[in-house]
Amino acid sequence: MIDYQSGYILRPVKPAFIYISLLIALLFNFLPWGNLAWVPDFLIVCIVFWNIHQHRFVGVITAFIFGIIMDIHGGSLLGVHAFSYSLVAYISIAWHNRITALPIFSQILNVIPIFALVSIFPVFMLWALNEQIYWWGLTSLIQATIEALLWPLANYLLLMPQRRPIDVDPNRPL
Repeated sequence: MIDYQSGYILRPVKPAFIYISLLIALLFNFLPWGNLAWVPDFLIVCIVFWNIHQHRFVGVITAFIFGIIMDIHGGSLLGVHAFSYSLVAYISIAWHNRITALPIFSQILNVIPIFALVSIFPVFMLWALNEQIYWWGLTSLIQATIEALLWPLANYLLLMPQRRPIDVDPNRPL
């Protein structure tokens, strides 16, 4: 895989690193911060990132499993996060060629609808089930904006083990 911004050819990713990063993001979501609008969903940032960059290792099934775990943890209606995470994983896989070819700050504009979808979906589910809309739930768009602003940091941190060193050793094959 080529990092289009720097022109480096990236090393192959280790699947263990992918799943460890997903588990760390899951643990960040388990922290007792409450349901505040400014707290990003670290797991969905990680799921979207790996679905865009390495969709052969992380796919819709993985997103569904993590969504079920988040539903159980949050005590919400079972399947809301699972469906929204699966839908977002599918859209991320479908858009992965377009997003990876763009510069990092243009990628923010392309991932913000993905994060907005996953943050606004529970509001629409509650509207469909209770027949009343909770307008305070629309503050989750702040969360989607913060997640999109975290995209360059996630891109830097999660691609760091794959980057080649600048000083190349002629005795080392890679």
